[in-house]
This record gives sequence, C-alpha cells and structure tokens, in this order.
Amino acid sequence: MAEASQWLQAAQAAQSTTPGTPPGDLFFTYKRPDGDTFIGSAANAEVYLREGFTVEGEQTIEGSESFRDLVSPGSREPPASGVTTTSATSATTAAAASA
Repeated sequence: MAEASQWLQAAQAAQSTTPGTPPGDLFFTYKRPDGDTFIGSAANAEVYLREGFTVEGEQTIEGSESFRDLVSPGSREPPASGVTTTSATSATTAAAASA
C-alpha cells in the first residue's frame, strides 16, 4: 500500500493549514457525520472538515471518465425496459413549429 500523501496526512490530522493546493487528480473518501461515505476532490477537504466530516482515504483518479466510472458505475447502461429517450427540442424550434 502506498504511503499517505502530505495532503491526506494534513486532512486526517484536521490541521488548519494545508501543504498547499493538492493535485487535481487527488480525491479523498469523506465520511459524513451520519456514517455515509463519498468520494470528492481533495481540494474541498477544508470545507468538509469544518462541517464535521472525516477523511478516510485517498486515491488518484485520472480523467473525468475514470471518476464517473468509479462513483457511478453502470451509468452508461441503456435505460431500463419501458423507458424511452427523446432528443431535446430547443425553444426556438418549438416556437417556429407553432407559428
């Protein structure tokens, strides 16, 4: 297991000063006061710590697609049976059609 980053160490110690801005691909697993957990940017640690959250771990996630796949697996699946999708119609197209 990799050694904890300086940002994770600072967040877990609830230090008021951080070692600077964390990399954009660094994410923490936050634990809410009610016990639920979620993955969020390490850059938001100060805000979450003030609200009583704790930091449980860290991970590096490269790219928004990797993040989406991790936090919302299966979101690229087709709609459930009986659900249909339609293309959006702009207000301009709808207005022109009714004229």
